[in-house]
Amino acid sequence: MPVIAAFFFYLLACMLISAALLPWLHPLFEAWLGATPDRALYRFAMLLALLGMPFFLRMMDLRGRDNMGFLPKPDNWKPVLAKGLLYGALILTGLMLLLLVSGARYFVESDDFGLLFVAKYALAGLASGLAVGLIEEFFFRGPMQTGARRTLGFWPTALLIGIFYSMVHFMRPIPPTGLEITLAESFAMMWGGFERLGDVAEIADRFVALVVAGVFLSMVRERTGNLVWAIGIHAGWVMIIKLGKKLTLVDPNSPAAILISSDGITGWWSTAWMAAIAAVYWWWSDPKRHAN
Repeated sequence: MPVIAAFFFYLLACMLISAALLPWLHPLFEAWLGATPDRALYRFAMLLALLGMPFFLRMMDLRGRDNMGFLPKPDNWKPVLAKGLLYGALILTGLMLLLLVSGARYFVESDDFGLLFVAKYALAGLASGLAVGLIEEFFFRGPMQTGARRTLGFWPTALLIGIFYSMVHFMRPIPPTGLEITLAESFAMMWGGFERLGDVAEIADRFVALVVAGVFLSMVRERTGNLVWAIGIHAGWVMIIKLGKKLTLVDPNSPAAILISSDGITGWWSTAWMAAIAAVYWWWSDPKRHAN
């Protein structure tokens, strides 16, 4: 628990510094990246977290390949990443099929949809997925999980990290209410992101789904000891989600639509699907089962 709390306060400190500097930095982010104030606040906080990570890990005694979750044979990472991508893509394809069969989503009819269209958005989703998978898995299932496991059992570790992982998805700053980005406005934007966590009825389905997904990824890290598996699986998820949102749409009139969240993918359907996948994986990967 102290390790997870330390990571939380580290991220919070980066958000506070970003909010404090935003009134002066936002014009640069807008000119260079075209970022809105809320996105600029979040991106600069993530940049600060990245730049400060070596010093933070040194302070936490979590440096080194093993602590980060990278096994000491770098020549094996490519096939592991490829297999992770495949398994992640299959898991999310199964979920997309479930949403289509239930009527929650439906295929869009368009003459533009062809092999090149699918390949284009699959590659775009792959690039995005690899970036997201590397960043999020390193932060949540890398040194944090290593450090937490020094004092906690697996299940408390996986659940706490899963909750933290889910929380971060709702803590992103809200857009500004005024045209001028003052210091007060900057901190109000940041606080607005934290306030989202209090809207339990609105976010419950997506929040729980992300917790379950996070626990599953912690299972993968625990069983394999190799963070590259989790990175690949996460990237495969993002790739199929990006592609699925291009090829299909939510049917708001379907009774099954109540089981998906506002993002159109996660929700109670995905919670049940991921819980089933996690249960099967935990049973299948049990070393005691293979030893018999």
